[in-house]
Amino acid sequence: MDHEATRQRFATRLRNIREEKGITQEQLAEFIGKTTEHVSFLERGERSPSFEVILDLADALGVPVSHLMNIDQPDDNTDLIATLIAAPVPSSLVEPVEEPITTENERQSNLDRLQSAFEGIQEMQQLANEYGITDIFQDNGGKVLQVLILLGLRISPGREGNDATDAEGNEYELKTINRALNKNAGVTTHHHLNKEILKKYRSVQAWYIAIYESINLMEIYKVLPSTLELKFKEWEVKLEKQESINNPKIPMKLVRQGELVYTNRNSPPRQTELPL
Repeated sequence: MDHEATRQRFATRLRNIREEKGITQEQLAEFIGKTTEHVSFLERGERSPSFEVILDLADALGVPVSHLMNIDQPDDNTDLIATLIAAPVPSSLVEPVEEPITTENERQSNLDRLQSAFEGIQEMQQLANEYGITDIFQDNGGKVLQVLILLGLRISPGREGNDATDAEGNEYELKTINRALNKNAGVTTHHHLNKEILKKYRSVQAWYIAIYESINLMEIYKVLPSTLELKFKEWEVKLEKQESINNPKIPMKLVRQGELVYTNRNSPPRQTELPL
């Protein structure tokens, strides 16, 4: 049996089910108690899941194990799971197992560090409340807060379609992407894009797309709807034949046709005319 091909089929199956459920990689990682990087490895077929992780994934996605493992493999599920578990994984991709912290002094030290960190987080949440973000741990809230402050924007009520507004009431679509997960990944849009949402995408003043490297903000592009119109028309044709599209993406080469308003080499961004 081709182990690599099996991993790739499983990777595709996992990614498709996650996107169909409207769950982000970050959310799935939290559900199964793993890192976002770990989920990314699984979805790229660069790491084999353990039996326990397969069970956790099925539970988190709300599907039977048999549904998760239905990857057009002629063998039965038992053989398939055994193959995935037994498949060799390069040592460079294996997460190191650290010894558990058992001493009282070490635990207390880490609790003190955690408490100190939470004090800063609580202060950050108070600031986030002023910008319309109720939980900086949800939906990239901390990153969104950083972008809002840089651009002088506020979150729109409901955050559906048009994410942010300026002091004059102009509406903007706000997106963040972590290129550390996939250098060539496009910008996600909406898990159930329909004609009404597409209409909103066309009507905003501009799109602001923030590119991160892990937690570090690298660039922000201002992209006008007219720049995205060819992609909008492509989606519109599909929507004539179906009710919605599952999370169509905007390619980075299209994003980079927009105006670069911030890089980590200059601060603040050039769009300083937006009032706070």
